[in-house]
Amino acid sequence: MLIRRVFLVMIALLVSGVAFAAGKSDLNVNVAKPGATVTVDRVIEDGKVLVTVVDSGKKPLLGLNAADFSVTESGRPAKVISAQPITESLDVPRHIVLVLDNSLSMDVRNAVPSLLAGVSELLKTVRPIDDVQIVVFSNKKVNIAGRNLRVQTFKSNQPAELQAFVTKAYKDDMTGITVLYDAMLAGLELIGKMPAKEPRFMVVFTDGEDTSSSVNRKVVLDAAQKLDRFNAFAVDFMPGTDTDPFLSKFASDYNGQIWKAESASKIVSIFQSVASSMQYYYVVSYLFPPTGTLAVAPASLNIEEIKTIDSSPMLGHIYFAIGSSEISPQYIRFSGPGETAGFDEQKFTNTLEKYYQDLNIVGKRLVDNPKATITLVGCNDNTGKEKGDKKLSTRRAEAVRDYLQTVWGIAPERIVIQVRNLPAQPSSIKIKEGQAENRRVEILSTDPAILAPIRSTYVTTRIDTPNLTLKPDVVAPQGVANWKITAVNDSGTLEELVGNGPPAKETSIQLGSRDLNKLASGGDIKVKMELQDKKGQSLVLAPEPVKVIFAQTSQRVAQKQNQRVQEKYALILFDFNKDTIEAQNQVIVNKIVERIKKIPQATVEIVGHTDNIGKEAYNLKLSERRALAVYKMLVAAYGDSAGERVRYSGVGPKTPLFDNQSPEGRSFNRTVTITLEYLSAE
Repeated sequence: MLIRRVFLVMIALLVSGVAFAAGKSDLNVNVAKPGATVTVDRVIEDGKVLVTVVDSGKKPLLGLNAADFSVTESGRPAKVISAQPITESLDVPRHIVLVLDNSLSMDVRNAVPSLLAGVSELLKTVRPIDDVQIVVFSNKKVNIAGRNLRVQTFKSNQPAELQAFVTKAYKDDMTGITVLYDAMLAGLELIGKMPAKEPRFMVVFTDGEDTSSSVNRKVVLDAAQKLDRFNAFAVDFMPGTDTDPFLSKFASDYNGQIWKAESASKIVSIFQSVASSMQYYYVVSYLFPPTGTLAVAPASLNIEEIKTIDSSPMLGHIYFAIGSSEISPQYIRFSGPGETAGFDEQKFTNTLEKYYQDLNIVGKRLVDNPKATITLVGCNDNTGKEKGDKKLSTRRAEAVRDYLQTVWGIAPERIVIQVRNLPAQPSSIKIKEGQAENRRVEILSTDPAILAPIRSTYVTTRIDTPNLTLKPDVVAPQGVANWKITAVNDSGTLEELVGNGPPAKETSIQLGSRDLNKLASGGDIKVKMELQDKKGQSLVLAPEPVKVIFAQTSQRVAQKQNQRVQEKYALILFDFNKDTIEAQNQVIVNKIVERIKKIPQATVEIVGHTDNIGKEAYNLKLSERRALAVYKMLVAAYGDSAGERVRYSGVGPKTPLFDNQSPEGRSFNRTVTITLEYLSAE
């Protein structure tokens, strides 16, 4: 009955200190036992808590394991790793201070044998990881925290050594004075040096009032108030039936209890109860698994086939390597006249693909226009070893002439050769890019059919959003070790991103540069994030798939729906660092105006571009001037107000149409593109 009463009092005291002990009022620990109550004594560290568990009758519940416990914080469940009785825990030490009254009155009351036996019972529970310090009265003074106190102390984690010290204190070192307050103050100083996040106990045994201490009760209580949580137990062996008010308050205020030893025969059982009170704890270890969400935008993608009518500019320049008159392999050439049959310039779609067919396109156009003539102007970069080398310019022009004559059968009298050093409109000779652009043969003709834009009709595919934006929101209390993001559909793996540490708040998956037809045929896109924290816990985030909507031209025709059409025009290219529109561009502008008037539902987008030579800010302004010049010409030819149908802008070297690493790429980037877009039943 005594032990049961002990635990009723102990649990009541512990419950009253839950919020203080835990340090987190929203941390909840429960057990899957009907009627059981769990009390949090203290949070030892993140992920480790000290608790007591009693049944509906307030008796300690023993033999519990990790599966019996559950831990939540703010409604978030944790994974319980282990639940050990504190007596079995190998990493949570107990820190115990025993304050023992060894005054002569103990001998007078024949309590020494019982006290030594009681202390022995308590010391049996001491583990190697525990920290035990004993304070007894002394006739000599020692300096503790700046005060001269009549005490002596001893520290050990070996029960035999501790028992030997206590035995000596009650046989050889008993005192004729009672210095309870000195001893308690010394004990509190020792408690204050022990880790506050680990269990700390102070046990006070006394059989008489204080008679000779250098401090009073207030000093003791003030010292106790400065300490973080500890458990105070008191054994009152003073004469009488009532417990000492001071000791009672001390135990009550500091998460413990007091026992009244009315006779020496009760001492052993009381010390057993004290020992039990320090053992009925569980060390519960837990981890909060990583949690989170993964937002993917947009929720759907529209991939659309568009009928494209493309009018690409004819760049009548054939570029040569430094010091060479050999036609570069990038220009497509036939080995003989027999291969020219069936050549059709309209089957080529990409602007550069068309350009590399320049020699064949000119040859075919000369065949189709037998009265047309051309002039080949051979040039050099007029620097270094090419400086003034017109013979090199001549050989370059002759190489182009010879191909047109031998493969396409163009009569010699239809081709005129001129030679120069620099072209009439040269690029800058101060930079290597400009020098490369000046090493060329220019193809000129008075017949507009020879250098007219190259038209072709084909189907392109466009995606309304060129990338997916991923926004992970992950809470990982243990820290993120690594993560992987994958995006797949039936066409295969679209993207795989990996990283260590926390993922970025925003990540993009590029889609616009992919084979859009293949992407569309693969259907909806499944995005998944796999994450592992530093404790090896995994988290998989798999939001709803991104819906892929594919609008095919064939389906629209079959369903008698209007199909989307875009007409793309690029003006004859601008010279280096120029925004002047040549006269031949008026023909193209007139054609565009005719189309705008014929298709009132069409929107018109004018965009100016530049190469990447020079400063970006300057090029941006140059591209805007080019776009504005075209806009003014187009509006003037239109006659009426074009209103919001026609928009213009300049993008400078940003988002280049072609690679700026080659002369032809830079030349094609010096342009203005005009795009008409509309729905058509045709």
